[in-house]
Amino acid sequence: MRKIGIIGLGNVGALLANLLVAQQAADELVLIDSDADLALGLQNDLLDGMQSLSIQPNIKIQDYAALKDADVIVLAIGKAELLKEQRFAELTFVGETMRQIAPQIKQSGFDGILLNLANPNEATTAYLQYLTALPKNKVIGMGTVLDTARLQRAIADQVQVASSAVAGWVYGQHDGEAVPIWSTFTVNGQPLEKPVLGHKIDPHESEIQAKLNGWYAIKGQGQDVSGMALWAMRILRAILTDERVSLPVALYQPQYQSYLSFAAQIGRQGVGNYTLLPLRPLEADQLKVAAKSIQDQLNILLEAE
Repeated sequence: MRKIGIIGLGNVGALLANLLVAQQAADELVLIDSDADLALGLQNDLLDGMQSLSIQPNIKIQDYAALKDADVIVLAIGKAELLKEQRFAELTFVGETMRQIAPQIKQSGFDGILLNLANPNEATTAYLQYLTALPKNKVIGMGTVLDTARLQRAIADQVQVASSAVAGWVYGQHDGEAVPIWSTFTVNGQPLEKPVLGHKIDPHESEIQAKLNGWYAIKGQGQDVSGMALWAMRILRAILTDERVSLPVALYQPQYQSYLSFAAQIGRQGVGNYTLLPLRPLEADQLKVAAKSIQDQLNILLEAE
């Protein structure tokens, strides 16, 4: 039984629900939103459409008690219009919303995996863990998987190959103090220090293009809806199939005594083994800066209580 709850049915949450139904990736969905009409509308829309599918999940709405035996709860809360001000403008709103939601999650008896999509992602994921008191390995965030994908695509465009040919991770802070771990980046297994297919990779140019691609999504749509929903699907698949694949999600990193985006194996138990790779001195210093930025944001949330 693959049971998933989604709290927050705006653009990202609604698209995620549609993807779960269309890809027949869930047996039961619990959909919750502060707008009851929105939840009812989405439920009926999905029920009408999924009659074309061989697997038709049971869909419940506005029922926190139904989350008790869910495998995963996804928090897709936020206020997209605030992003036009600056990338971290949602911090206060998300914190206030989490203070309303967390007690109801606790009361339900839920003990599965919490996946946070809200921004600023690392700080609000840390705050969510604090509010729910769930084990740290069971509370994770989207982290820098999208930042990683953007950089992989920018490198692929430089070399003129498919993005799938590029491997490598970005750590740190989503849309903030993001830290490319350049020693992990390869094109078809070839490190970037030497020309690849006749092209010399310019890391600085790749970083600029990756950030620009993210900016295009925000400027044109108000938020990176598809990127968030599709990568949430990737993380959900890793959890539900106990894949134990390494992904750079937002998690508690004991080395930095902070939530931080860092690669670790993701499976049924949430965070498994950390993927510990040698860091260059500059990268280690940059991660300390990212950890401090995240802690500063978390302190703002804690002081608001």
